[in-house]
Amino acid sequence: MIILASHTENGVHTVEIRIEPQEFWKALEEAYIENTDKIVVPGYAAGLAPRAEIEKLYGETALFDEALDLCVPKLYGQYLSEHGIRPVGRPQLTSVTWMEGGGARFTVRCDVYPEVKLGAYQGVEVKASCEDKEMFTAEALLAACRNMEAEVPQAMVSQKLEAMLAREKMKIGQDAIYHLLADFTAVLEEAYKETDVYRPKAQVQAEALDVMLQTVSGDNKELSQDKFHELIRELVEHYRIVPRSFDETIDRLIAERGEKKRAMTDDEKIEEAFEAYLGSVEQTVGLWKENNTERARDAARFDLLLNAVAEQEQLTFSEAELMQVYQDIADETGLELEEVMAQVEEQPIREQLLRDKARAFIVEHAKEPTV
Repeated sequence: MIILASHTENGVHTVEIRIEPQEFWKALEEAYIENTDKIVVPGYAAGLAPRAEIEKLYGETALFDEALDLCVPKLYGQYLSEHGIRPVGRPQLTSVTWMEGGGARFTVRCDVYPEVKLGAYQGVEVKASCEDKEMFTAEALLAACRNMEAEVPQAMVSQKLEAMLAREKMKIGQDAIYHLLADFTAVLEEAYKETDVYRPKAQVQAEALDVMLQTVSGDNKELSQDKFHELIRELVEHYRIVPRSFDETIDRLIAERGEKKRAMTDDEKIEEAFEAYLGSVEQTVGLWKENNTERARDAARFDLLLNAVAEQEQLTFSEAELMQVYQDIADETGLELEEVMAQVEEQPIREQLLRDKARAFIVEHAKEPTV
C-alpha cells in the first residue's frame, strides 16, 4: 500500500491509496476462493473451476470487483489506524483506477471526528436539587456541554437521526393498534378500488384511524372478522351503493390481506405499522426527520462531550461489564448470548460504555450552587 495523497478540508478527509500488484493478486486469490461456487463454467461442477478457466471464459477482469471489495476496506482501515484518523459515518469510494502492470489506486472521502475543546466539566454548578436525579443529571450535562467547543459533523447528526428513527420504529412496532390500523387501511384501500372509488392515501388513513378510535381502545386491540367486515362496508357505502354480493368481495380482500401478512417479514410488518402511525399523526418519514433533526444534533453534541471526557479522564470498563451488556440484550430479545455476540458489533457497545462512564463522572462531580 502506498499513500499517494491525503488532506483534510472542512471536516472531510480525502486520501488516495495505491494497491500494489502483489496485494491485488492476493485479493484476487481470495475473491476466487470466496466466489468460485457462484460462477458457472461449463464442464466444471460448482466451485471446482480453476481461476484460469474463469478468467478465460469471462475475461481477466472477471474477479476484479470482488477483489476490490476485499482489499479496499482492509487497506483503508489500516490507513486510518496507522494515522490515527477517526471517521464519522460511512466512507465514500469516489474513484478507482486500474494501473498498468497490475494493482489499482482508489480515492476515499469521509467526514472525520472534529476537534473538541473541553471547557469546565468537573464541579459544574447545577440549579436542580441532587435529590431530583433526572433533572440534576440533565442540568449537569447541559452545563458541561455549553462549556465545550466543537463543530458537530453532519454525518454524526445523520447517524443519530437514523438511530432515533430505528428506535421509534421498534417502539411503534410493539403496539398492536398500529398493526391493526395498517390491516384496516390496506383492506379499505382495496375495497375502494374494487368499487372504483378514488380516495387519496392520506384520507383513507384518516378514515381508518377514525374508525379505529371509535371501536378499539384500552386493552381491546382486536376486531372480530364480522366487525371488521361491517366497518369496511359502511365506509364504502358512503360513496357507492354496493350489492349484497360485495360481502363476498370483502371476505376475499380480508383473506388476501391475511395471506400477504403471513408472507411478510417482521421488519416489513414494523415498517408498515410505522407508516400507519405516521399517517395517524399526519406525518411522513421526511417530516419526522425534519422535526427531529435538532434533537439528533443535540444528541451528537452530547456524544462528543462524553467521548472527550472519557478520553481526558482515561476512563475504562471491565470485560465483565461488556459481557453484561450483551447479556442484557439477550434477555431483552430472547436470543441466546452467543447469537447476540455474533450479530451485535462490539465497538459501538464499547463506545457507549465509555460514554456512560463519562456521564456518571460529570454528574458525580457536579454540585448544587452555594448559597
